Amino acid sequence: MSSETLSRWLPVSLMLSGIHSITWGCFIVFLPAAAAEMYGLTETPHDLFLWQGTGLVLVLFGSGYTIAAWNPYQHWVVVLIGLLAKVLGPIGILVAVLRGEISTDVLWLLPVNDVIWWVPFWVIVIRGFRNATASDDCQ
Repeated sequence: MSSETLSRWLPVSLMLSGIHSITWGCFIVFLPAAAAEMYGLTETPHDLFLWQGTGLVLVLFGSGYTIAAWNPYQHWVVVLIGLLAKVLGPIGILVAVLRGEISTDVLWLLPVNDVIWWVPFWVIVIRGFRNATASDDCQ
């Protein structure tokens, strides 16, 4: 894949990630019991508003990705925050699975919700950081 093709794909991947996050977040907000079941929780969380707050955070992340898609390298810090969430979130889930707090059935969500976005987000962060530091050197 050429550098030019990759550069065209990066905004598309951000837009797709944004749509995915907004959709998944709305699913958690509006159908919290069904979402909890997909996450392998044996019962709906007692503090439902906290669970729905997680959905709201996903909607906000998705909105950020969608905005960043218009100029990924300029908004690389937003993408960096998303990348950190997409790396640390699965680590937290893996720890919960290893402790027996949630079912291993939840592991199928990791590639779908997080791992798939690691490479494009990483490329955007690296290129955006390089562009930002290069322009700082010119000033």
